Amino acid sequence: MELLEGLRTRKSIRAYKPDPVPRKLLLEVLDAARWSPSWGNTQPWELAVVGGDTVKRLTADLVAAFEQKTPPAPDVPMPQTFPDACQKRYMACAAGLFGAMGIAREDKARRFAHLVNMTRAFGAPAIIYVTFSRELTVPYTMLDLGLIIHGICLAAHAHGLGTCIEAQLALYPDLVRRHLNLPESQKIVVGLALGYPDPQAPANAFRTHREPLDKFVTWVDY
Repeated sequence: MELLEGLRTRKSIRAYKPDPVPRKLLLEVLDAARWSPSWGNTQPWELAVVGGDTVKRLTADLVAAFEQKTPPAPDVPMPQTFPDACQKRYMACAAGLFGAMGIAREDKARRFAHLVNMTRAFGAPAIIYVTFSRELTVPYTMLDLGLIIHGICLAAHAHGLGTCIEAQLALYPDLVRRHLNLPESQKIVVGLALGYPDPQAPANAFRTHREPLDKFVTWVDY
């Protein structure tokens, strides 16, 4: 896949075939993504690749915690509020996705079922957890972690795989650390659901829009 095409056509995948992803293919994806840039080449990222029955056990426990309304305690909290323009795009994304899935605004049961499915990594056979050392400063480290996350998503897309970047998979980091045998010294940022996209799923027909350049680009002396 040509690079510019990949940038334009990558999207979040929210339904996966059950087929396992071969380790060899994952190695090719990660080998490409490791060339992602980082500040001063510090490469602050750590990755935990999870598959097989561990994914099933982990997501079952995540769903149980979510359904029992266990208070989330993410290592890197999500913002609770956004500026108006960001909030508008966020709400449009949710409305567009639920519209594609045929879920009405007032259908609370199906909306909750979607959140549960999200907590199951949308049925993906693999999850890649992105972590970093507690010794690092959170805000700036997020830039470098975002770069390798995007690199993984693009490399996976180039190999016919789909991904979805999920904060939902990191709501209960202590539970994740227990299943993955990760040390307390590693903070968990997100989990990337990864697998072969289900082309028949209505959710996968949805694509968010992007603002035109004149909305966010300032030209100076050019």
